[in-house]
Amino acid sequence: MRNNTRMSDGWRPAYLPEQIWAPRGLPGWMRAFPGWAARAATEGRFPLEVAEWEASLLKGPGAASRGLPDGAGRPVLTIPGFGFGDYTTVPLQLVLKAGGYTVKYSRIISNVRCSDTAVKKLGRIAAEIVKRDNGRRLLVVGHSRGGLLARGLGALFPHLIERVIALGAPMNDEFAFYELPRPAAFFLSRLYQLEPKRRELGCATSQCQCAYMQAIRRPMPAEVELVSIYTTSDGVVDWRSCMVPGATNVEVSGTHLGMGLKPATLRVIMEQLAKDPVANEESPDQ
Repeated sequence: MRNNTRMSDGWRPAYLPEQIWAPRGLPGWMRAFPGWAARAATEGRFPLEVAEWEASLLKGPGAASRGLPDGAGRPVLTIPGFGFGDYTTVPLQLVLKAGGYTVKYSRIISNVRCSDTAVKKLGRIAAEIVKRDNGRRLLVVGHSRGGLLARGLGALFPHLIERVIALGAPMNDEFAFYELPRPAAFFLSRLYQLEPKRRELGCATSQCQCAYMQAIRRPMPAEVELVSIYTTSDGVVDWRSCMVPGATNVEVSGTHLGMGLKPATLRVIMEQLAKDPVANEESPDQ
């Protein structure tokens, strides 16, 4: 595991989706394969990670938080990845509950809605949770597109959010993803364009002018802590787009799909949640 707070400014020119070798950590002979095959191969390890998680259940879900302060019932909002619902965050939910936290659900059945619409709904959910928790700001954990929405939640509602933890979320460029999600993303972009208002805003494009996109183009509000957890062997998004200047960037091993259940990554999440808030402390990148 590696904790980085800085990154090179030259990540974008190096982002070439068609390049043969994008993820790290695969055997050298894979260089003979097309880029899409190499990226599919790295995600092909996901069943092994499922087995690793199942084996970890023998130790109990509390193993991920062993030695850390008890969550004392503090609410944590979990947000699933693209195309999925709250049911996919079950491994994280079990660990959070065992660590003494209270799990709060995004109420997302399939994470495919317009980001602006989705984040506004999440904002209402967050407001309800914060009100019931005596005004204490919320902790949020999101995977992939869920991490992007979590970041948007912090950007639009900093008075409600204390800390955002994103897993495998391409926050430097929301469109820095490879082949696997492209067909669904293309279909949704065309679907959004059928609505005149969304077409006018440029919905599902990098030129979109909705409140969500405008908010995420600005630096994260100083009062919201941002943690980006990424893997360099990611076969779904370009890992360099997950390293955010001014944020706490933590490298883990494994696949994109398995980030929400790999025991070592769940431990990292629990460590980040247990940290005391650092109010208004300037990042070394700022």
